[in-house]
Amino acid sequence: MYPTISARSASGRIFLMIVIALAAIATGIVVSSILFDRTQELRAAQAFPEARPLPDFELRTGGGEAFTPESLKGQWSLLFFGFTNCPDICPDTLAVLDAAIEDLDTKGAESKPQVVFISVDPERDDAEALRDYVGWFDESFIGATGSEAELKSLTKNLGIYYALDEPDPESGFYTVDHSASILIVDPRGRLYGRFAPPLDRQAITADLFALAR
Repeated sequence: MYPTISARSASGRIFLMIVIALAAIATGIVVSSILFDRTQELRAAQAFPEARPLPDFELRTGGGEAFTPESLKGQWSLLFFGFTNCPDICPDTLAVLDAAIEDLDTKGAESKPQVVFISVDPERDDAEALRDYVGWFDESFIGATGSEAELKSLTKNLGIYYALDEPDPESGFYTVDHSASILIVDPRGRLYGRFAPPLDRQAITADLFALAR
């Protein structure tokens, strides 16, 4: 004799399945709403689904100070990885960020993000080179770098790519391939999102103004 399911039991199971389905739909709506709220005012910035803490690291600034995750708390920060001998991407990106900061001043923004240029070429980019390089764009910009091991660990955790090319046999000069995105760190020191190329100065300014509110 085969087991049977009563009509009442079957109805109960159907009701339970409907409740579960409705709960799943409601949860999806809530999650979608949260994600939408994080990005609805952003024109260029790509907010990650969830902000996450930065890994531990310790770099040195052009002024000789330690630069750690604690250095990124209390204000919005923009991190860009490159090298001072870069012919185009780095100077172009820092010029756009400098212009965006000036635009924020013009708009009367209550606060401005701290801009951090992290060199992945510590062999050539010593403290003096970093200090002079970022200062040429904006005196408030921070230049920092660290050991090769520290940089590899940090960039790997942040999803940043870089690779040093082979030096020229005659001059010894070499270039560096690297990611061109600008990482956005929130005031709690968490990775919030990024600005991906091509960079739009006006859109970046608008997003920074919205985030700072």
